[in-house]
Amino acid sequence: MTVKPGYKTTELIVTVLTGVGSWLAEWQGSLAPKWAALATTVSAAAYALSRAITKHGVATSGKPVVTVPAVPAPAPAPAVPVQAV
Repeated sequence: MTVKPGYKTTELIVTVLTGVGSWLAEWQGSLAPKWAALATTVSAAAYALSRAITKHGVATSGKPVVTVPAVPAPAPAPAVPVQAV
C-alpha cells in the first residue's frame, strides 16, 4: 500500500470545499464569522489528523508499521504505610 500525495486525496478536496463554502456563507451573511472560522479550523484539523494517521500507518517500503514498546512499563511502587508521630 502506498500513500498518495496530499493534493491527490479526497480529504484535501473536502477541506478546500469546506473552507470556500464557509467563506462564501460568511460573505453572504448566512453564517457568522466565528462559525465560518470554526468550520474551516475543524476541517483543516481533521485533514491534518487524517494525513498523519495515513503516513504513520505505512512505512516507506509500503508495508504496515508495527510499533512495539522496547521496554515494558515499570510496575507501580507499593504503598508505604505512614506512621503517626
